Amino acid sequence: MSYSDPHERDSTEIPPALLEKLAALPLLESLDRQVLKATAAEFDWFSLPGGQILFNRGDQDDSLYIVLSGRLGAFLPNDQGGEVLVRQMTAGETVGEMALLSGQPRSATVLALRDTELARLAKPEFTKLVDEHPRALRFITDLLVRRLQQPPRLTPSMEAPKTIAILPIDREVAVAEFTRKLSKTFADLGLKADVVEHHAKDNPVEWFNRLEEDHDIVLYEADFEASAWTRLCLRQADRIVVLAPASRAANGIPPSAELALNNPRRTPIELVLYRDKSADSSHTLAHTRRFTSARHHHLRASEARDFRRIARMISGRAIGLVLSGGGARGMCHVGVIRALHEAGIEIDLFGGASMGSIVAGGAALGWSPPDLRRHMKEAFFDDNPVSDYTLPMIALVRGRKTTSFLRHHFQNHQIEDCIYPFFCVSTNLTTGELYIHRNGPIWRATRASVAIPGVLPPVVLDSHILVDGGVLNNLPIDIMLEMRRGPIIACDVSRNYELKASVDDIDHRPLWQLLGHARKGTPNIVTVLMAAGMISSYQQSRLHRNDVEMLIEPQISDIAMLDWKAFDRIVEAGYRQTIESLEKHKGSLLVS
Repeated sequence: MSYSDPHERDSTEIPPALLEKLAALPLLESLDRQVLKATAAEFDWFSLPGGQILFNRGDQDDSLYIVLSGRLGAFLPNDQGGEVLVRQMTAGETVGEMALLSGQPRSATVLALRDTELARLAKPEFTKLVDEHPRALRFITDLLVRRLQQPPRLTPSMEAPKTIAILPIDREVAVAEFTRKLSKTFADLGLKADVVEHHAKDNPVEWFNRLEEDHDIVLYEADFEASAWTRLCLRQADRIVVLAPASRAANGIPPSAELALNNPRRTPIELVLYRDKSADSSHTLAHTRRFTSARHHHLRASEARDFRRIARMISGRAIGLVLSGGGARGMCHVGVIRALHEAGIEIDLFGGASMGSIVAGGAALGWSPPDLRRHMKEAFFDDNPVSDYTLPMIALVRGRKTTSFLRHHFQNHQIEDCIYPFFCVSTNLTTGELYIHRNGPIWRATRASVAIPGVLPPVVLDSHILVDGGVLNNLPIDIMLEMRRGPIIACDVSRNYELKASVDDIDHRPLWQLLGHARKGTPNIVTVLMAAGMISSYQQSRLHRNDVEMLIEPQISDIAMLDWKAFDRIVEAGYRQTIESLEKHKGSLLVS
């Protein structure tokens, strides 16, 4: 099939293939054959290579375009100075009908998300068509009705990728083995997948379009070199998966990687780092700095679960777990993770605030439920981590014990090297904003996330003063939502906490009486500061509680925030509540 420039085609000649394509569109099915031929005679038929811009936002272009095959994407500017994909148009869909009638500038930038065939109807040809064949106006009115029924989308497109280019940036990476394992994993998830190799390079555009129509996922196995085949793979891909060894970082970026980074289609990149099962990665940061906008994944080639995690992350089916702060009550999260594990639910990414950040950090490192329980019990049950009191110039506690046990248990592990993606939050007092920790030492990030103002000293990072994440966001569901990876499970241990006193006139009681009432539940300075530090984030947490697939709220209203000795009872409460929640969610995406 050959394609012509829309400005060069003889408008009196109607290619039979174009007429056939237009006749197959539901959009034009209401037109009789004569009017369809007249309509087709006014269209220009042309191809737009993947990555090429059809028109830019603000352009004065009053043409209507119909997608015959392939895919277009509409982009709008975001707050960060970049662009975000807000809509995709596939075969049979249109773009530009409002400009055709109103003559207004383009409201978005539209480009080809893969090699695309288009039919173009300009304003003069449209006027001529309507004058000579008034019945042709029918399909335009149908378009307008359809557009009015679909309000403009101001949020990024949530569509899962249909085509994925697998791009090795190291000659020693086993790209063929990875591609086939990933294809099989997609199939195990119930998706019809296929792999396209180099020998398919001479097939026409229609062949690739049919392949995409017949499958849920198409994997394009690119070359290491920046070959014509690699360029085609990148043009066709909705997502680029870059393969690199975690054990070493290249001195430079190979030409094929340059193509991915400079891809005009703004194609999202997933960075997959091969690593030895027993070895820690030491070059993750170097790789992520080269691909600054990419999300990265660690892959142990012998671990089938890692392939499942990557497949779910790419297809938007990953399960994220968000854990709240709450002092000793946060040990409920240990029981939550155990119950999910026993139910066969694989958690793919973790996030947390305050105490939840510590439990999430251990789980993200790959600690098994028994190991997680052991670490937490050693850290919190055997010795109170907030008992090294000092002269309260900055805080009531020096914080050395907390820092010491975090460094002991997390050692030198970095967030970016975690097997499972992990983030935690702290509050930046310097800027008044939430700080999201996505790299650096786990111990330091979690130490900042638990730095309750007035109780533990803050953490200073790059001259910024960081305190407990629970001050601004004690249950960071919104951060997990922004990652757009799939359904979310959240556990909130702060909701059922009732801070009560057994005496009213606290300021008039002698010290010995207050000490006696403290045993009956009257709050002390530490519990007051902890509760006050979280109360401002309650509204933030409520905003997104309905956005989760499953919300777990353990019944622990009788357990104080500093009751570390209730460790076993707290863990068991989290376990039992999760079992009950799982029973209620049978038949959902999480529990079948």
